[in-house]
Amino acid sequence: MKIRPDQIEGVRQEQQKQANRVKQPQQAFGDLLNDEVSKASTPQQSQGVVPPLMVNPLLQTQATEKVDAVGEYEQGAINQMEGLLDKWDDYADKLGSAGLKEAYGALEDISGEVSRLKEQYPDMAERNPGLSEVVNDLDAMAAAEKFKFNRGDYI
Repeated sequence: MKIRPDQIEGVRQEQQKQANRVKQPQQAFGDLLNDEVSKASTPQQSQGVVPPLMVNPLLQTQATEKVDAVGEYEQGAINQMEGLLDKWDDYADKLGSAGLKEAYGALEDISGEVSRLKEQYPDMAERNPGLSEVVNDLDAMAAAEKFKFNRGDYI
């Protein structure tokens, strides 16, 4: 195939049209940018801005409920649950660094402690449903971890 000069001129004209189309949006963007910069550089009149109202939350203390005092019954359960949470931390450490036998022993200890807690406070659901939910969650976590061990997830 031969290339003729008249065909080259047609291609050059088409390329020039495309280049002009591309340059026009850039020029429009440049004009917009220059307008925004000139607006930002000219000092504007400051309008009176009112700061948002700050409300002191201590002014509405009458709207709060009184918190019931924690009795000896709940305090004993709470102390045992804190000990259980510490044992969960130890279990997690042993699972990550020590052997699986030590971690499983810690898990057995946790499971036994949860059972003792349930036996010691059988009427916890009636007296304090929130604490009962925490004990049930601890029991479910221990059962799930035992299942994971028995299934072989940590091998």
